[in-house]
Amino acid sequence: MLNGKKVREFRMNLGYTARDIENLTKNPKYETSISKSYLEELERGDKKNPSLEKVVVLANILRCKIDDLVVTGEY
Repeated sequence: MLNGKKVREFRMNLGYTARDIENLTKNPKYETSISKSYLEELERGDKKNPSLEKVVVLANILRCKIDDLVVTGEY
């Protein structure tokens, strides 16, 4: 499960807006794009299980490991 608060934290630490992420993911080097509204839903926790493809793209753009963006441990 994706930790939206961590995504927001990494994004803001890099000085990116949600629109910046949308524009960066439009780069042909990425297999998928992430819209501003989709990213906002992820960060709010409205969407918790994005595709692995989207998580990989986010981790690359946010310069972190996939593990940094997902919830681990027992529930």
